[in-house]
Amino acid sequence: MRELKEYFTENTRLNYILALLEWDQQVNMMNYKNVIGRSEQMALITKLIHKRLVSNEAGEIIKRAEKLGDLNDIDTAMLREAKRAYDQEIKLPEELVIEIQKTSAIAQQTWQKARQKNDFKSFIPLLEKTIELQRDKARKLETHSDLYSTLIDLYEPGATYDWIANIFNPIKPRLTDFVKKLESSAEKPDDSILNKEYDPDKQFKLSYEILEKLNYDFKQGRQDRSTHPFTTSLGSLDVRITTRTTEPFPSCITGTIHECGHALYEMGIMKELHDTILCTGTSMGIHESQSRLWENVVGRSKEFWTYWYPTFQKYFPENLNNYPMEEFHRAINYVHPSFIRVEADEVTYGLHIILRFEIEKGLIDEKIQVKELPELWNSKFEELLGIVPPNDTLGVLQDVHWGNGYIGYFPTYFLGNLYCAQFYNSALKENPKLPEDYKSGEFSNLLKYLRNNIHQYGSIYRANDLIKRVTGEDLNPDYFMKYIETKFYPIYGL
Repeated sequence: MRELKEYFTENTRLNYILALLEWDQQVNMMNYKNVIGRSEQMALITKLIHKRLVSNEAGEIIKRAEKLGDLNDIDTAMLREAKRAYDQEIKLPEELVIEIQKTSAIAQQTWQKARQKNDFKSFIPLLEKTIELQRDKARKLETHSDLYSTLIDLYEPGATYDWIANIFNPIKPRLTDFVKKLESSAEKPDDSILNKEYDPDKQFKLSYEILEKLNYDFKQGRQDRSTHPFTTSLGSLDVRITTRTTEPFPSCITGTIHECGHALYEMGIMKELHDTILCTGTSMGIHESQSRLWENVVGRSKEFWTYWYPTFQKYFPENLNNYPMEEFHRAINYVHPSFIRVEADEVTYGLHIILRFEIEKGLIDEKIQVKELPELWNSKFEELLGIVPPNDTLGVLQDVHWGNGYIGYFPTYFLGNLYCAQFYNSALKENPKLPEDYKSGEFSNLLKYLRNNIHQYGSIYRANDLIKRVTGEDLNPDYFMKYIETKFYPIYGL
């Protein structure tokens, strides 16, 4: 077990180096010529990681470790994750692994330019190549009988297309009906206050204040700007986040809180797991539950704004000094169909994910061609949200994920919302006064609950085991529906 831990710790450190190269590319917005060289560097690190994972030495260490009995939870999980990584990687040819990494780096840059210029056609060749590479990867992995489930399993271990579809399909009409009910209210919030000018630099400075109050440790991380907000770990004690100030207010603030939730998870992992294969969140769905909890359940609550609104008024007096906090709170909780996923309210957000989930399935099954995406996207968008994107920048080009090759990632976002509601319900049972804490700017009690029950364990427990361990039951979407009904009916006077 000691050999296994040491061997895979070196792989973890190589992954941190790869993350650093990716962070630099996105934060410093490298141009196309820079990216070609960077893609070769990233491919080299990927090649080294691959070689170590498929080596005879790795296989022998795992075989010897499997003969051990009476392992504790940490050693059991470490062996499980090492074997999973080895079994996956041994099936993938080195050339495929390198080609995926190179294509990802260049496709990401091409997507960024295409998005800026509203030029989907320029992205088609690389997106077609990316999707075919992902199909090839899934064929070789054969984790599940269908290719899309195999790709989903990379981000949400144990999850399948059918399991997710059985959750998403029943909740889809419940969400669309709920949106229609809110829209029929005569007391809809007015969000025009958010359309005024808010200085980007002041937004960024304010986001720093909020991060400090939420217990983000700047000795272990930093915040920068990027085209698409993200969180990345460059080491067990180096967890960085980004935000953007170019979108309508308060997207910078909510984006910062969202990424802070991811970072707090990574920063809270127990020291015994640092630099090991277990030093990360157990799944992207569980990871997303943490970011959505802080962004929405806390960051869009009336109690949160009771504390923070006077500070916002000091930063933006010309817009907010004579504007009531209660109306501002209603404005940032305005539920209405919108084009951009990361700016969507927490009710319609799930519909954005369901759209991508259904399209990805069709792409991987070769029932949808890349060139058909803009028209299909707009058609499904109208079906689910009742509006049609005016251009591809606000439509099919808005997300970086397909450029990165992250097919199967999107469904974990909505799973995160569902996990979040169930976790928070348990947190309130243990400490019903948590919302009162937020009124005085106190967020450490909630963080303590999350650290004790979720964060510290890293990926020791799989998602299905963790949700049952914390809440006493399997994932149950009813908690999310109850949460949004309890929250939004009073905001809409229903």
